[in-house]
Amino acid sequence: MPRAQRSAQDEVAQVIYLEPGDDAAIVRDRLEWAEATRVLLVLPSRNRVLRNLVSLKLIARYAGSTGRTVALVTPDPRVSELAAEAGLTTFGSLDQARRSQWLISTGEEAKPVSPKELVTAHEDVIEPDKVPGVSLPERPYRRVARPEWLPTFQIKGRRRLTPSQVIVRRLLKAAGFLVLLAILTAMIGVVVLLLYPEGSIHLRPKRVPVRTELTLRADPQAEKVNYQTLDIPARLAQVELRDVGVIAPSGASALPTERAVGSVTFINRTLQEVTVPMSTTVSTSRGLNVRFVTNITATVPAALNATAAVTITAVDPGPIGNVAAGQINRIENPILARQLAVINETPTSGGAVKQAGVVTREDKDRLWSIVLQKMYQEGFNRLKGELGEQEFLPPESVVVLPLEGIFTPSLDGEQADQLSLDMRAVVRGTVIAGQYANQLALAALQLELPSGHKLDPRTLQFEIGQVLSVADDRSVTFAMQASAEAVAQIDGDQVVGIVRGLPLEQAKQLLAQHLPLAEPPSISVEPDWLGRLPWLPFRIRVTVVE
Repeated sequence: MPRAQRSAQDEVAQVIYLEPGDDAAIVRDRLEWAEATRVLLVLPSRNRVLRNLVSLKLIARYAGSTGRTVALVTPDPRVSELAAEAGLTTFGSLDQARRSQWLISTGEEAKPVSPKELVTAHEDVIEPDKVPGVSLPERPYRRVARPEWLPTFQIKGRRRLTPSQVIVRRLLKAAGFLVLLAILTAMIGVVVLLLYPEGSIHLRPKRVPVRTELTLRADPQAEKVNYQTLDIPARLAQVELRDVGVIAPSGASALPTERAVGSVTFINRTLQEVTVPMSTTVSTSRGLNVRFVTNITATVPAALNATAAVTITAVDPGPIGNVAAGQINRIENPILARQLAVINETPTSGGAVKQAGVVTREDKDRLWSIVLQKMYQEGFNRLKGELGEQEFLPPESVVVLPLEGIFTPSLDGEQADQLSLDMRAVVRGTVIAGQYANQLALAALQLELPSGHKLDPRTLQFEIGQVLSVADDRSVTFAMQASAEAVAQIDGDQVVGIVRGLPLEQAKQLLAQHLPLAEPPSISVEPDWLGRLPWLPFRIRVTVVE
């Protein structure tokens, strides 16, 4: 545009009508495309974005940086107050702005300006005669380039919708149409459901028994199930036991075997209660040392010189245990000896010589076998009591490992009424997880299924068979059986496709011919107006009773 024409146009202010949603950034873009240096911004009453000091200061700063003079038209006194603080001129209305000297530069005489003489943002200034008071030569037609997204501003009374408002309005119309369509569809569906017949088909599929048998190996060193070698994980469980076995020797000879018995009195030397454990040793202090042990646990009352009587038995058999009264006066336990005194007020008696057995090697071997068998049974019961859920312990895998065995008497040929064996041993067994065995058995059972059938889990049965072998590494090879019933599979959609629209008797015959059924099908229609099944598939309900 020629400089003379630009300066002439700058003398008249350009009116820009803002939309309710415009913010400072949009105002900046519209100021950038303004054709005049004096711009009058008409702020709508519904615009809430520009009613703050920060936005107004941004507009004033941008106007100053571009050399434009900007004024606001707003009836809101609060906005006028903020605009004055931001350095912007304000008018209460557009008429007030027209009557003022602000619309025309101070270089000319002020005169009224009609609305048609105002240059607005939506008009393209293409002819010089549109600028009042300026007469320039004609210039070629040129349209000012504007971005497509920049909204236009009109002085007309009809409000122009923004693109977002147009999109929202169209979406609301589409949503209303869809809601109406959904309501009509629901009403039609309700009518169909109420008036159209409904068919019911009850089918009971055929069942086939399935059984399999396989050989499994439970390996304590296996970490997971091996479906190729049929190995399953196992674990070693053990318990340590101690047992004492006693038998009578098979031989006999004369031997001091009867032990003397009697009683002693314990006397309290303190003011505290003292407990005398069973098997406490007391003895004589003169001559030959004869030792006795108490037969029960006794408690001496808490009082000085309080007494408690306890029965005793001689440690060594024979007449040596027969001592006179007052001879037993020593307690071998040093702690008890400081707390108590002891005396036998009556003589001991009963020690004698009689026929006694003679221990042989055969007696020891026989007692060894008896104790091992007893410990095996006890250990097996203990291990079974510690089993987890679905675990089992094959008796063949249980073994007794002796740790220590002490015979009393220890030498062959010794004379004794009885031979005892004090044994410590570990009882060990292989514990098998039943769920792993069932898992392999179920996989084998699946391979036996007829085509088109599935297993009924309610009929599954697993049975552990005979143990075939136990290896040195304690792995157990055993047999296992599994059985169940296989139920024929019936596709409800296939059934509907076969019988929809057919008479009831014909539908029954077709289903009996094409499906593996255990009994004739049961078909009913309500209401039975036509004597045949509905054509609509969703109006036919198929129930398979397994």
